[in-house]
Amino acid sequence: MKKLHHIIFIFSISILSLVLAGTDGTVRGKVTDTDGNPLPGAQVFIKELQMGAIAGSDGSYILLNIPVGNYGVTVTMMGYRKETRQNVHVIMDQTVWLNFTLPIAAIEGEEIEVIAERPLMDPGSTAKKITISDESIEALPIRDVSELYSLQSGVVQVHSRKQAIPDHEERGLEEVHVRGGRSGETAYMIDGMYIRNPIFGGIGTGTQLNLFAIHELDWQPGGFNAEYGDAMSAISNIHTKSGGEKFSYKFKYETSMLGAAMGSEYDDLRGANDYSLGFGGSFPGYQKLRYWVSGQYSDHKSYSVYEYDDISFIENDPGNLTNYENLVHPFDKKAGFRGFGFENTWDIFGKLSYNPTNKLRVNVSYWSLSDHRKIFNPSSFLYWNLGQNELFRDTQRFFLEFNHQLTSRTFYTARISRFAQGSFSGVRLRDSDDDGYPDWFEWGHSAGERGFSDPYNPDVIPYTTSNDTVFYT
Repeated sequence: MKKLHHIIFIFSISILSLVLAGTDGTVRGKVTDTDGNPLPGAQVFIKELQMGAIAGSDGSYILLNIPVGNYGVTVTMMGYRKETRQNVHVIMDQTVWLNFTLPIAAIEGEEIEVIAERPLMDPGSTAKKITISDESIEALPIRDVSELYSLQSGVVQVHSRKQAIPDHEERGLEEVHVRGGRSGETAYMIDGMYIRNPIFGGIGTGTQLNLFAIHELDWQPGGFNAEYGDAMSAISNIHTKSGGEKFSYKFKYETSMLGAAMGSEYDDLRGANDYSLGFGGSFPGYQKLRYWVSGQYSDHKSYSVYEYDDISFIENDPGNLTNYENLVHPFDKKAGFRGFGFENTWDIFGKLSYNPTNKLRVNVSYWSLSDHRKIFNPSSFLYWNLGQNELFRDTQRFFLEFNHQLTSRTFYTARISRFAQGSFSGVRLRDSDDDGYPDWFEWGHSAGERGFSDPYNPDVIPYTTSNDTVFYT
């Protein structure tokens, strides 16, 4: 019976290892004097976290469970100079090696301060692993996480709006392929917990966190160990931002209207405006409780803009001869650039971090995203965009993390996350003239027949060109 309990316990631990991915890092190394002799009893500590360790008999030390970020690591030893390594970057689920060589102190209180340099490669890593900091992300000319993935080697992002991939963009799915794999073969995580489109897998509308909420991105294109499951192509792990000791804020505004003011018809039809804001810090009088709030609002007047020829349908063409010669469609009323669809997105992220002691850490976060879009179908709805489906998608994610360090070499982390996503796709019942008939019916398209729908039912989206209304949660 006892043996059975041991087997169940080991099996449970193995299951948890597939669910929980590492989000903290480790700092370890050795402290010696100038002759290479170990200095047992040397004190190594990180001031920002109030965490420390004592070197063993061979001079080695280890600091476990270090949150991702930049820190100063200080070493002190009686009779030796105090040394501090600044800008030590701790990467999620990775070990940073720091060896210290302390000279004898000639003057009491003498200190050496060194700026640490990040190594070009990690000798302890057995596979390709890319870590991108928030500073690098904010410096790149990108608007969402998908564009960040496409900058990595071996990654191809297929743009559905250009390639017209059936049903993908209409459902808000992104085609991100890694080393030839399918778009659903990549595991996407936030703070070590999986997120994905609950119906179709992969990422897309409703699964792209705003950039000001990202502290670090860990990207592993293949070669990952058994710690991760449910993935064949790559692992993406986003570590969210936490508030700092002092208040800080960020703001970014991007628009296409500058080009419109300079006479660009394309930019004017696009009508794109993106607002991003992030702020956080510690609560006044209570440094142990910190917060971070970030959000993004995107308003795109047209989802896609295409340039057509200068030929349009002539209403009073005698005998319709010119229209017949030009092969122009009766619905082609406008020449030049044309805008189709729209997209409006609200993205809000909030996080509270509470560190009552240097051995206990609690994080609570909430993420809400609402997206409303209408895409463009260049085949069925080329001249009749009113019949195109609109997509409504709402995402909520709640996350709770409890991290407790029992000893200098023992700690545990418990996480719970709830990710919910609801989507609706269909034609909206707009009735501009209030006569009881929707706009798509009065457009006069040959498909607008009473036999296909019930225009008097206000509660049901009754019609799409493919006669397929989709509702899923």
